Amino acid sequence: MNIKMSDVAKAAGVSLATVGRVLHNNGYVSEEKRKEIERIIKETGYIPNKIAQGLKRSRSKIIGHLTLFNTNMQFKEISSAVNAAALNSGYHVLTLTSHHGLGEEEQQINDLIGHRVDGIIITSYHSISEELVGRLIEQNIPVVMIERTYEMPMVDRIVVNDRASSLGAVRHMVHKGHRRIAFIGAEPGHQVEEDRYMGYLDALNDAGIVPHEEWVKVMPEYSVEAGRKAIGNLLNAKQPPTAIFMTSDIYACGVMQILYERGLRVPDDLSLIGYDNTLSALLSPPITSVGLPFKEIGDHALQLLLRRMNDITAPSCTIGIDPFLMDRHTVREWHGD
Repeated sequence: MNIKMSDVAKAAGVSLATVGRVLHNNGYVSEEKRKEIERIIKETGYIPNKIAQGLKRSRSKIIGHLTLFNTNMQFKEISSAVNAAALNSGYHVLTLTSHHGLGEEEQQINDLIGHRVDGIIITSYHSISEELVGRLIEQNIPVVMIERTYEMPMVDRIVVNDRASSLGAVRHMVHKGHRRIAFIGAEPGHQVEEDRYMGYLDALNDAGIVPHEEWVKVMPEYSVEAGRKAIGNLLNAKQPPTAIFMTSDIYACGVMQILYERGLRVPDDLSLIGYDNTLSALLSPPITSVGLPFKEIGDHALQLLLRRMNDITAPSCTIGIDPFLMDRHTVREWHGD
């Protein structure tokens, strides 16, 4: 009988994650439950079967990539980097792109399992549940998650150091003399949004600047229209900002449209920094933006996947990615208040 990790979890009345913590001696499990799981593992013979799973199996040489449709091109850049890294290692990538709210997650997971993919990369696809990721683990399909991730046994992660990079971007404005610095970001839906906002606050606090509520615009979505609405409110504030930090280049598109309509120039009238360094390069003028090293992300994702293909039970690995500031000189020196 082929005993699976899920059989052990079911027999012990625990989750896959708990069994994983016992197998790798990584994380808290009560002593009583640990002994019970170890007993079940021994009685069912799960460990010998697990060793057999580590043997090389026939490979399809196909990697699945699940991502979201996004107008700011960040996911497109990550997808291109994943494709390039896979090609260099002799793999093809089957990319499935979801549109928010259509409920395609389970069908996409089933499709990739049906294609017998050798592994799956999930990029910032937060609507895929831990349960669905657990199904992949149960099928012994390696999983790497990028940006919006879960901490799960046998799932590898690439996380972006958003808080530190936001801190650096806003600190750049502070060093140029700005003290009235606004924030345009998305409502907290994940640690990513929270970290970008906290980085903004960190920079202001370090400089002894009290953030004004009227300078913070938290929008319900990432869109051009949200950027237009946010900048309209900021320009009408009692004390308008001299600089704006935006957590996505897509906001910058809307901001620049309104500034153009009102005859305001960047950076003469207003200093700007975007985030993700995609659309920012296409604007007029091109604006300073926090960039992600997309090639590095793709290379890391592929290497993590190959590592787990060779050892499906290896302990989880997390790699931190440090963004960089692409300075296009859209933050001017400010000598006023």
